[in-house]
Amino acid sequence: MNSRSLIVFSIPLLVVLSILLGSLFIVQQTQQALILEFGKLVRVIKEPGFYVKIPFLQNIRLYDNRILDFDLSAIPATLGDQKRLLVATFARYRIVNPALFYRTVQNEQGAEQRLRILNQSIALGVLGQSNLTDVLSPKRAIIAKIIRDQMNIAAKAFGIEVVDLQLRGTDLPPENSEAIFNRMISERQQEAQEFRSRGDEISQEIKSTSDKERTIILAEARKQAEKIKGEGDAYVTEKAAKTYGKDPSFYDFFASLRAYQKALNSQTTTFILSPQDSFFKYLNR
Repeated sequence: MNSRSLIVFSIPLLVVLSILLGSLFIVQQTQQALILEFGKLVRVIKEPGFYVKIPFLQNIRLYDNRILDFDLSAIPATLGDQKRLLVATFARYRIVNPALFYRTVQNEQGAEQRLRILNQSIALGVLGQSNLTDVLSPKRAIIAKIIRDQMNIAAKAFGIEVVDLQLRGTDLPPENSEAIFNRMISERQQEAQEFRSRGDEISQEIKSTSDKERTIILAEARKQAEKIKGEGDAYVTEKAAKTYGKDPSFYDFFASLRAYQKALNSQTTTFILSPQDSFFKYLNR
């Protein structure tokens, strides 16, 4: 067989092979497929395996049959108690009706755009009937379930099932956060001032009580000291009286000597007295 004959034989074979390859396709376990003929849906395939289509006339649209994740951006919401929050949600969905999905949203980007619109309208309505304490408490799970159920009902029109929805984040708007932060600072400063005032008051009470007790203790001590001193003086006086009473003349002489000692203890002391004065009676003897 010459080269020309080989070429003539190969051309039909290649055409047949390309037609055969163009008519076969595989659907994976994680996929579901639509067969479209000039844009018109002719068949839905949900089971994995090898399939055949009409080449050049029919084309395949594959969709994921697994649960898909979708982060919904934060939206500003006014709660039932007029508090404002930025609420971000996290959704999980799957395509349950690929034919309806194709006719309504075409692809995942279109589906997520519709879900974003649904989430914003439904979440705002549900949060508008909830209070801040509910959103920040375990009740937020109930709120998320209500939003999910309502979104699921609306998403069925697009062939979508909303499997799960969670409130991913609840934050205050920046202007509210700053105002609350400043208010918290003011409250803490006021509380600190109250503590200081109370501390000064307690300090004054303790100091006043201590001064009072000190005065009482000192007064009692002086009283006891005066009493003890009086008893000592009385004892000394009694003993002296008994002692000096035994010899009055000696006591008079001893007292005069002590008076001389105190009066004549300086060389500059000058007395202008009569030598016959009674003060010098013992010196004149």
